[in-house]
Amino acid sequence: GMGVNEIAAVRADTWRAMEDAYRRGKTRSIAVSNFTIKHLETLKETATLWPPAVNQIESHPYYPQNDLIDYCQKEGIVVQAYAALGGQDGTKAKWKALGGKLFESAPVLEASERLHKTPAQILLRWSLQRNCAIVPKTCDPDRMKENSDIFDFELSEEEMKAIANLSEGVGDGEGRLCWRTEKLRMLDI
Repeated sequence: GMGVNEIAAVRADTWRAMEDAYRRGKTRSIAVSNFTIKHLETLKETATLWPPAVNQIESHPYYPQNDLIDYCQKEGIVVQAYAALGGQDGTKAKWKALGGKLFESAPVLEASERLHKTPAQILLRWSLQRNCAIVPKTCDPDRMKENSDIFDFELSEEEMKAIANLSEGVGDGEGRLCWRTEKLRMLDI
């Protein structure tokens, strides 16, 4: 397998190829996915185009990645949150360990009732109010319409905090719900 230096070199080589594609007009922007602060800082050392347009990351109340989002926003990198409704890899045992599904959590249900919105709309709005771009995954036209109906309300500061507090007591990385079975999921080199 590759060592730390080889993996960082592959990331840098890939970024250089994307920079070249950008300069040749083959793409309008270049971006990264699942990059940690360490990955971004290492990339920044050799990048000739900075910052990446987007860093697409898993982010939801159980795995908010606050430090990474703050870093990206300071660097001018748009954060695109995937799995804003939870994740596709959550097992019954995993959900139980986290305190239950996000759709069923008290702060989400309370906001849903007060605002007459679905739990999914509340969770999507929570991400949006954190200045994250969101791309909810669905093929159902009714869900698509529902997911886009999040611009006519705002969560209060108290509701934002209550939903954010769902991550309290969740160990670092334990709230991750995507790529849970991937051996390299927590690799930070």
